[in-house]
Formats: sequence, C-alpha cells, structure tokens
Amino acid sequence: MQEEVNVGSKVCMQFSNEKLWKYLITKFENNPAVAIKTLSDDDREIEITSNTPIQFICFDGEKQDLFISFNGNQTSIFVKDEEIMFIDENTKGIYTTSDTFGNVVYEGNLRNLSHVETLSLFADVISCFIGAVEVEKIENEAPYDEENKQYKYYKPHIYEINVTNKNLDKKIKSFENITISY
Repeated sequence: MQEEVNVGSKVCMQFSNEKLWKYLITKFENNPAVAIKTLSDDDREIEITSNTPIQFICFDGEKQDLFISFNGNQTSIFVKDEEIMFIDENTKGIYTTSDTFGNVVYEGNLRNLSHVETLSLFADVISCFIGAVEVEKIENEAPYDEENKQYKYYKPHIYEINVTNKNLDKKIKSFENITISY
C-alpha cells in the first residue's frame, strides 16, 4: 500500500518518531562514521521509542556539526554552521529574504512527496555531509520564470555546495536547485 502524499495536510513535515527511525535513522545504521543522537525540543537526549517527539537528530554524536531539525512547516539540515532549509511550499509565501538570508533553500515541491520519500530525500542530502571537514557554499540567483515569481518576499537561488572530506572518490548529487560535490 502506497502512503498518501502531503497535498491536503496542514503540516507536511511532521514525522512520528517511528517514521524517523524507520525511514531516516536506519539508513545510517551500518555506517561507522555516524553516531546518532536524538534530542527533544528542550535538547534532552531521548530514546526513539519515547512518546516525546524528536526535534533534532545529530549524525555525529556530541559534536553536533551535522544535524537535522524538524519544525513542522520547515525542516533544516545543519552542517558546519551552514543551514539547508526545506520549507513547505504552502508557507513559503510568508518567508522573507531575512528569514532565508545566508541559508540554502531547497526549491523542490515537498507536498508531492510521501513522508517516506521526504525522509529519503533528507537521508540522501545528509549522506553527502558524513565526515565533512569543511563546507563551501556558492549562491547564484535563479533565472526569473513563472514558477519562481510566486514568492514575493525572497528570490529563489541555485546553490553549489563543495564538501571537503577524506573521501578519495568525489561524487556529485543534485537535488532540484542544489548541487553537492562531496
């Protein structure tokens, strides 16, 4: 049975602890470079089986240089003080340039994705940053077109993110308007 997409729901990125475990955390179980730490909204470490909702997942344990934060209408991945914002397109109209300034903003349509697909997208992005030593972001304005003009308060951009790590084989992954070289 295929999971419904988030088109009609009020909050498209509100995930249960069980879904976070099943579709995000388990993707990193066999990676020795990953140390998972789950936190509540008041930064208390919590178990995945807790009734307390998970607010943050750290992928590098105590260092907290690579983590994801869930806020219902926005999920952000933080790596080495850079923020990659995934914003529900139903609320993008209220975000301003000052909300997004200096951050990478994903311009794909999240409401067309199921929770499984959304969490898989996050896992794919996070996997690019495992073992990152340095992260460099290059931001370019996206060309103006009918699709981009719907956001009155900020302009969409195209991002290139270069990750310095210990990998000998460099890879490149693209996620809509974001290209990550790692």
